[in-house]
Amino acid sequence: ELSQPAIPARLVFFDITDLHWCPDVGPSYVSQESQLRVESPGKDNPWYALVGSMEYPSGEGLYTIHNRKRHQEVRAHLELLLESDPDAFWIVVLDNASAHTTPKLDAFLTQHQDRLKLVFQPTYSPHLNLIERLWRVMRGQMTRNQFYASLKELAEAIVEWLGKLSFSKFCSLMGIDEAQLVFVQ
Repeated sequence: ELSQPAIPARLVFFDITDLHWCPDVGPSYVSQESQLRVESPGKDNPWYALVGSMEYPSGEGLYTIHNRKRHQEVRAHLELLLESDPDAFWIVVLDNASAHTTPKLDAFLTQHQDRLKLVFQPTYSPHLNLIERLWRVMRGQMTRNQFYASLKELAEAIVEWLGKLSFSKFCSLMGIDEAQLVFVQ
């Protein structure tokens, strides 16, 4: 006999990636005996931390941009996740980055243990975190061999791209057949 009514569970894949003003240089075609010119922001090389959680299997995401990637940013993102559906139990799959495993999160995790469970992946296994696939596609389409006039312009372009990413693309990234999905209300 259950002492409490069952609550819906939601599964998300969580990670943090850097958004650098300096472009990612990838394969490109150039004339023989010429060099590809890549603009550089100089010594400052500013960056943002893009924090993301992508729900399985819907592909819905929560993305926040921060100046750093510490436990405070992890906690702030998890708080937003909890607020987005106060009636759900959240299962968050993530890697073992120090900002994710620090004892500084223990009080927060204990406070929300009835609504939040972190599931840590084995070390050196980014292929198991589905949001890593999203980061790879984002880099290929948005930051590789592209230079933005400012870091703010880069962040705005990424936010716009995330907002326009189709459900079919999310299904492809997660390796699921969209036709097989049935959503229950």
